[in-house]
Parts: sequence; structure tokens; C-alpha cells
Amino acid sequence: MNENSKISVNKDISIAQTLPSYFYTSEDIFIKTIDNIFKKSWQFVTHKKLIKKKIYPFFFMKDLIDDPYILISENNLKILSNVCTHRAALLCLDESNSSKIKCNYHGRVFNLEGQIIKHYGFEGVKNFPSSTDNLIKIEHFNWKNFIFCSKESNINIKSFFKDIEKRLPNYNFENLSFNSEVSETYCVDVHWALYCENYLEGFHVPFVHKGLNDDINYSNYETITLDDAVLQIAKDKNDKIYAHYYWIFPNLMLNFYDWGLSMNIISPLNKNKTKIKFLSFPKIGMEQPKDIPSGINVVENEDQKIVQSVNKGIQSSNYSSGRYSVKHEKGVHYFHRLISKYLK
Repeated sequence: MNENSKISVNKDISIAQTLPSYFYTSEDIFIKTIDNIFKKSWQFVTHKKLIKKKIYPFFFMKDLIDDPYILISENNLKILSNVCTHRAALLCLDESNSSKIKCNYHGRVFNLEGQIIKHYGFEGVKNFPSSTDNLIKIEHFNWKNFIFCSKESNINIKSFFKDIEKRLPNYNFENLSFNSEVSETYCVDVHWALYCENYLEGFHVPFVHKGLNDDINYSNYETITLDDAVLQIAKDKNDKIYAHYYWIFPNLMLNFYDWGLSMNIISPLNKNKTKIKFLSFPKIGMEQPKDIPSGINVVENEDQKIVQSVNKGIQSSNYSSGRYSVKHEKGVHYFHRLISKYLK
């Protein structure tokens, strides 16, 4: 890759070229993507109903960024750094109902607000303790008991969820329950952006998903761009809403069906390997359709096969970039525009 090469996508989809192939093959661009996009993104933490104790340790994008935090569920939710401000030992390894956070390395103690309340062996240290000895708090957002966090994102996540509430005013979120039996984690040999691109267009449905295509009215498939997000709406043969497919930049997907909600979390592992965490939240008394031609697991398998094919093709010396379908690929075009914005 030419070091002076820029990732740029024309705002006019009718003349724009897709992302250049070196975006997917360059190790330098992959690292820049992690630094400029993923470290500054909103990520899903957990569902509040799954938290059993006051202290819940987790990692921000485990297997990639692996930044340790603690979710405190007592009173008002808060998220604190899980790293001691003395010598960086991890503080909490397991969930607990403790009323304080204690470092097992040198005994420093914090309250559940993250403030240092006890320390040992620091006699004679000037200007100690100070605010820098407290645990860092990061921003979080609790939406319908789904908890998200970000350290420095500029994305207005509240606007995203307001759009969902506006379009689904009668959706019974309180009736959702996590189903671990149908939730899955996949590791796929693809670049993370290729998986997102596939999600962001219904163009491939008649060619790749025969079962899904039989269920929906493809001629009424709609794509709507939002602020840092994309919504796709599929209707069935009777013109009834089949699904709302929401995506928020860069890697979160929320899919609303009559039976419940599914969530896809796309995590790059390296430039040719991606982890896909699929979480299922059916409504109580309902089940996620499975092992039928239009079932989510069947569609997922079809998607993975085609995207792995694309991942091989994108590395060919015979391909550099393509053109967008104005009618079908405005979600992909918007995604590419966001990537070019954050990589400047």
C-alpha cells in the first residue's frame, strides 16, 4: 500500500467507488482502524437482568482491546476502571456483593464510587491521595436494561435508540429474556468490514438466502440512513413488517422480530479473522425460529459462506474496487463514508 494513499469515498453514490482493496489487506490500516474506530466506539456490556451481584467485571472488546472495567449495579449504574491506580493490578476478577473494591497486590481500597478510601505504606508521599488516585469512570447508557459503554465516542447513541422507540412504540421490551441455548459465538475467516457490508444490504437476499427470500417481499425492502447508523426494513408477502434491522457504527446490530430481538456484535481479531457474537432475546412464551430455511442460524451460515468467498476475492491482484448499486447499497455506501471519515 502507498503510505500516502487515502481512504476516501465520494458522497455521491452514483459516481462513488467502493473502498479500495488495500483497506482490507493492509495491516497498518487495520491497526489504525482499531485505534481510530473501535477504541472510540460504543459496545454492549450485558443485559441488566443477567447481573446477579453488585460488582460485575468485564472487558471492553475482549480478544481485541481487552480493556478491563467494572460495572457497579448498586443504586445508579456506573462503570469504573478495573485497574488499580497504584501499580495497575486488576482489582476484581469475579462478580461479588462486596461494599468496597480492594487491591490484592498492596491493599489499596476504593468505595463503589471509585474513590480511594484506604491505602498502606504511603507516609511521606506529598499531595497524596489526589483525584488521579481514584478509579476512572467511563460513560455508559442503559436502554431498556441493555447496557452499553464507551470511553470517548462522539456518536450520539441516545438518538439511535430514540429512533427505535419511535418506530416500535408498542414493542414489549420488558418481556424479553436471554436464551443462552440458541445464542452462539462464531469465528470466521473474514475481514470485519466485509461482514458488516453484507449485513447492510438486502441486495444479495434473492441470490444467497432462498428461504428468507420466500418469506419477505423483496420489492418493498427499504434502507434508511440515520446518524452513524443504518436501518433496514423488511416486509412479508402481506406487507406486514417482517423485521427491523438496525446497525450502529461500527459493529453493533439489533434485529427486531415479532418473536423477539437478536443482537450481533462483530469483533475483529485480525485483518482476516472476525468473531461474531450472536445473542438471542426472545419474548417470554416465544421462540427464535431455528433450523428452517429462513431461520437465523441457516441465514447466518449462508452469510458466512458468501463473505468468506469475498474475503478471498478481495485479496486478488485482479480487484481494486467496485461501484455501488444506487438502489440497493446506500447502507454500504454510508458505512464506507463513515470509515473514511474516521480514518482521516
